[in-house]
Order: sequence, then C-alpha cells, then structure tokens
Amino acid sequence: MKIGVQTYTIRDYLKTPGEIHDSFKRLKQMGFDMIQLSGLGPIETDKLASILKDTGIEAVGTHSPWERLINKDELVKLIDEHKKWGCSQIGIGMKPNSYPDTYEGYTDFIKKVNEVCDQLEGSGLTFGYHNHELEYMRFNGVCAIDRMINECPKCEFTLDVFWVQAGGKNPCEYIDILKNKIRILHLKDFRVMGRQRQYAEIGQGNLDWQDIFSRSWKHKIPYAVIEQDADFLTDPFESLAMSRKFLVDNGYWK
Repeated sequence: MKIGVQTYTIRDYLKTPGEIHDSFKRLKQMGFDMIQLSGLGPIETDKLASILKDTGIEAVGTHSPWERLINKDELVKLIDEHKKWGCSQIGIGMKPNSYPDTYEGYTDFIKKVNEVCDQLEGSGLTFGYHNHELEYMRFNGVCAIDRMINECPKCEFTLDVFWVQAGGKNPCEYIDILKNKIRILHLKDFRVMGRQRQYAEIGQGNLDWQDIFSRSWKHKIPYAVIEQDADFLTDPFESLAMSRKFLVDNGYWK
C-alpha cells in the first residue's frame, strides 16, 4: 500500500500556482511521492499537470465539486482534466447539503451517485465517496453508509478511519466489509483533549493502527493518504512529518 498526503491538510499553503509548486516540492523532499488532490487555489489544468510532473508527485484521486459531477458537460471536462493529471479517481468529500439527512434524502443521493458511476464507465476513471460520521446515522434501522455500500455497486469508497470511529463503528470492520471497493484509505488519528474529540497526527491518538494496517494489507488496498483537517500540534508540514515518522518507525511504511 502506497502512502501519501491528502492535500487538504496543507490547503493554507496551496493558494497560488507558485505555492502549489513549492508545497509539492516540499512534500517530495519529505519522502512523499503521492497525493490526493483537494483544497487547491485557482490553477489551470495544464499548469497543475506540469507541476505534478516537475515535482515527481503522483495524483491518484481528487475531491471535486459535486455540481460539476452531475452536469454532463462539466463531467466530460473533469474526465479530461483527470487524465491530464494521470489521476484515475474522481471523488467528493461528503454528501452535499442539498440532500437531507433522511431516508428519502439518501435515496435521492444514491440515485445520483449511480448515475455518475454509469457515466464514468468506459472512461478509465472511477467515482470515490469519502465518508464522515453522518453516514452512520440510522434511518429505518439501517446506517446510511450500509445503504450506499449495498445500493451503489460501482462506487468506490474513500474510507476515513477517523470518521468511522466518530460514527461509533470500528474502522477495521468497514475495511473488511468494503475490501477492494477501497482505492484510497484516509489516515488520521483520533485524540481526546479536554472532553473534546480532536484530529491527531498518526500515533498521537487512540486508533489501533496495527489492526488497521493488517486488514488493509490483507485486502490489498492500493493507496492511503494522511489527512489532518485541524488540531495540529505544530505546523501542518511538521505534523505530516510526525505521522510519517510513526508509520516508518512502526513498520507500516513499506
């Protein structure tokens, strides 16, 4: 399993093409060769492709605007953009608020997800959905995430282990359920501080990384990215370095 960075972690350093180039170069120097794209400021498609090539960084997925995915003309453009970046998965970060957190809201969202997956068929790209804790709400006795897994056969899942835990479930259970439907696994630790949950550098929280990695290796998940939304012990780059060091020191970085 190749490990990289979810660029949302360093979004404050990606506001201009120059910052994007310098930040990707810094990631490469830190030992990261792969990213999932999110949180970038305005940049032309070809310019981003050039930066990826120049810095030697591989982009394996994105979090893209849902409004573009459900617009057929924009989806064609998205596919072209991703191919220029050498990127094989188009994803979104969460269910849009336009779909209510109700059984009926998920019914409508699932229908649209399946339409997007159908439209991507034959393009060489797949659709990936990133969970938060909200998908673990129950409607009619069933967790919304379980409906999505069962009713979206072509959808891949960017499983976020922190948010599974926040939703009251065991991340390892969902790694076993999803298996090869996970192309990109999101890694961030779960810390409790002052009676509040926090995002944490890997190894600075309470998640069972031995179990998470053993299941991930068992199911041959190809990619994982370190993502930390906030609650940094230091600046985001140093936090990424702390997470990487923990993974290397404990034999998870292979």
